[in-house]
Amino acid sequence: MLKILLSYTRYFFNPRIQYKDNVHNDGEVMRGTMNVITRLARTMNERLDAMAEVERYKMKVGIYGGHDMTYAAQRLTPAEWWIQVNYHQAGTNPLTYVAVRELS
Repeated sequence: MLKILLSYTRYFFNPRIQYKDNVHNDGEVMRGTMNVITRLARTMNERLDAMAEVERYKMKVGIYGGHDMTYAAQRLTPAEWWIQVNYHQAGTNPLTYVAVRELS
């Protein structure tokens, strides 16, 4: 079961997949992602911030909607991409910690 949750989470946190037109984040993918966020977040505030950031990532708004990050998704490894997201947000992106831990 844990292995399946990790697969769903890696699928969700992989920008190469998420920036395709036919991406499908069904209930299992989102449940697995939320479970991993709950498990890895260091504080309740970090957990809540990361869960809120999930929606921005899914909808490609803010930092996620820019051409630079879309282009970078095709050139960088998923972990490198998340590090760039965090860099562009001055080290404040709440999903980066979880994403890099899962993808590395």
